[in-house]
Amino acid sequence: MSEKWLQFYKTSLDLNRMATFDWNVAADTLEYDDMMSHLLQLDPPTSNVKENLLLARMVHPKDRKEFQNHIDRILHMKSQRRDPFQDLHMDFRVYVKGAGFVWIHMSYRIRYENGYAQQVTGFLQNVDVERQEQARMQRMVEHDPMTGLFTKTHTAYLVTQEISVPDTVHALLVIDLDNFKSVNDKLGHLIGDAVIVDMALNLKMVFRPTDILGHIGGDEFCVLMKNIPDNEIVIRKCTQLRDLLRKTYTYEGGEVTVSSSIGIAISPTHGSEYKDLFSHADAALYEVKRRGKDSQVIYSEEFEGNKKEVKKEEDKEENGSKDFQSLLSNPMDYIFQLTFKSQDTSIAVRLLLEIFAKQFKVNRAYVFWHLDGPYWPQPLFDCVVGGATTATVAHDAYVRRQMRKRYKNTELGRFTECGDTKKLPTKAQEIFSKRNIRAFLECAIMDGDIFLGCVGFDDCHKAREWTRSEHEVLRAFADIMQRFLFGQIFFERQKKSGGWNV
Repeated sequence: MSEKWLQFYKTSLDLNRMATFDWNVAADTLEYDDMMSHLLQLDPPTSNVKENLLLARMVHPKDRKEFQNHIDRILHMKSQRRDPFQDLHMDFRVYVKGAGFVWIHMSYRIRYENGYAQQVTGFLQNVDVERQEQARMQRMVEHDPMTGLFTKTHTAYLVTQEISVPDTVHALLVIDLDNFKSVNDKLGHLIGDAVIVDMALNLKMVFRPTDILGHIGGDEFCVLMKNIPDNEIVIRKCTQLRDLLRKTYTYEGGEVTVSSSIGIAISPTHGSEYKDLFSHADAALYEVKRRGKDSQVIYSEEFEGNKKEVKKEEDKEENGSKDFQSLLSNPMDYIFQLTFKSQDTSIAVRLLLEIFAKQFKVNRAYVFWHLDGPYWPQPLFDCVVGGATTATVAHDAYVRRQMRKRYKNTELGRFTECGDTKKLPTKAQEIFSKRNIRAFLECAIMDGDIFLGCVGFDDCHKAREWTRSEHEVLRAFADIMQRFLFGQIFFERQKKSGGWNV
């Protein structure tokens, strides 16, 4: 091959992020080109190759078994092929310094002599971008972008697979929000979207990670509780979920109370196919609506005759605008849209705090303000998840003083944080433990050098490493509170209390 074509070949390999290698199995030596070092960010050993490949230290634990099977086949399996060559390939993840685990495609040709591998020649190619895009597209097909739960079609597929397993008992739940149309009408569709997202987060809190959770349209959800021991556990979970979802939103001119109705069908008793099981759970849901909502019931044949008497709310309620998918990718824009397009700013802020608390699995989310009055900021919003005491109670003067003195300027804003309060000085450890604060993250709301208040998270149960996403959400909240919402909320509260004649 001419020098010109060798250069073309090398350029092609570089453009496709490909590194070539040649492993002499008999001599146990490895040769490779310059791209290999760039691809893996290290120089693989050129001797004792068998030992290093069998250990596979750099390969992702989930891919290690398949990778080692390939190596074992090369080293130990006698080929019965007449052809002295065999072509194989695989995809696996390998740890690359500075990039984490990266998807690599490996294609290689084995040359045999007397049935045993003598030489392995091939290439490695970085296919991480392609695999990430495939995963993203797969998520789009399988997951509802608004809630992160499974789509209607994929839920049906997963449930069908699960209930087809012999000698298993499952419960299919069809869940519908009561009075959801009133939320959209009175508070706006963006608040309605947030209520839907909050419901999805509640489902994740109540049910096991192995259960199937689906958003099947509008304000309707579907859950398959797998391998239930008895019906009592189903009723307990439904009751727990309904208690979480039952809320009253007060706005100028009235209030809206949201609750949930749940229809239940048991597999295989009420059906061994998805369409039958869903139809029976749906009939049970109609029965709950007929009886007055905010309850759950297990299917009975007698419900079929009552189904025509009730028109389900989903027939007249509109779907949300599905703007929630921008929450973590652009929290500033989402918070702004929700708070300014809603008809009641306080409801929007309180609902957002609750969503963030559940999304990040914290026990408290709060906003304190410090406009006039006492030295310490006073509670403006105080959201609790999981039965913890409020931040109003937990954040006494000592706690506030300890948090205040730990504030530092960072690239994302002015923060105070601690991932594990058990690492604080002894006295602080004792006080924070009594106040049930194991970890905290808080962003100051600043107007120049003036401290106006703060927005923060508490974890009451475990130490944690606060992520960039959590910092960014608090910073976005703090910025919008400072720029727009403090004045708006103060105006709304004065108006509601009759302080002003507006």
